[in-house]
Amino acid sequence: MEFICLREDLQKGVQIVERIVSVRTTLPIVGNILFETTKNGLKLSANNLEVGVEIMIPAKIIKDGAVLVPAKTLAGIVAKLPPEEILFKLKDRGIINLSYKKSTFNLHGLPADEFPSIPKVKEDKSFKIEAGTLSEMVAWTVFAASTSEDKLILNGVLFDVGKKILRMVATDGFRLSCKAEKISDVTGETSLIIPTRALNELNRILQLVEAGEIKVVAGHDQISFRSKDFYLVSKIIQGKFPDYNQVIPKKSDTKVKMDSKALLASAERVQVIAASSANIARFEVKGSELHMLASAPDVGNIEEILEVEVKGPEKKAIAFNIRLIIDALKVIGEREITFEVSSPLSPGVLRPADGADYIYIVMPIRTQETVTA
Repeated sequence: MEFICLREDLQKGVQIVERIVSVRTTLPIVGNILFETTKNGLKLSANNLEVGVEIMIPAKIIKDGAVLVPAKTLAGIVAKLPPEEILFKLKDRGIINLSYKKSTFNLHGLPADEFPSIPKVKEDKSFKIEAGTLSEMVAWTVFAASTSEDKLILNGVLFDVGKKILRMVATDGFRLSCKAEKISDVTGETSLIIPTRALNELNRILQLVEAGEIKVVAGHDQISFRSKDFYLVSKIIQGKFPDYNQVIPKKSDTKVKMDSKALLASAERVQVIAASSANIARFEVKGSELHMLASAPDVGNIEEILEVEVKGPEKKAIAFNIRLIIDALKVIGEREITFEVSSPLSPGVLRPADGADYIYIVMPIRTQETVTA
């Protein structure tokens, strides 16, 4: 096996697959990256038995072959290589020779046939979606998934696939994030839960490659994402996801329209104090103003006041975890939003004011002030 490639291309490929490699496993072989030559260039693969990924990088193939390379060692080497053409040569007894200019690295490789193959999902139900759209959907939902192992079904994001619409939903029991977008070439409706780790890796890849259109294929226990340059497959979390439609309020009494950037800045200042009191902040709507208040014994207090556009009656003393509000505002970005509230014990609702199909639900916190208000 022998090929030549640019250090930039090699580093990008290794950077993508190396994150998949498991550092805690009873199967040491998955700590390696599989290098394979193909008619289209060089393919790099990693597989931790939960998530598998393949990435194509441009290379001049001199001699066909395949070999396993220790992932962590290779990543450390490639990061330090000069911006030159790299000659990769597999020599006798599994010695891998990486040379550039007059310098050389030698590594011990392993036979490629020991690597667990990355499964190809049987094309049962599938759809297509633009890479940029998919990336945004992941970013707008995955942060709301649970990190607790108490309920594994909440450690993922629901893919609710309709005839023309994909809805992605995540919740940790305290908040819920739901984003919907159009999809094409749908071959079957389905509903399944994708682990957050797989989606985070998918989104990282989408930031690094020009993926174009993504074909998503869902099987009984696996799902795959394929573009012209990469392939990612993940196990599906088995179980029934909560009925998210029951959580979404049918109506809200008061709607507050404002700039999300201004609200985020105020909320982050409020959190400085709220962090010392379980992140609890009180929200009050007075006339054309939104007041955010927090206090903590032995620390201090704060009141932020924003000029807003209000529809509906004033609302007093509705408490929320300010961190959960900040999380949503960071992904929504610089646009106008509506913040909808009702009673002190009803969920708050954040939506983009421009009509984008997104909704964020945050549960209220019961406090002495909200009970007596």
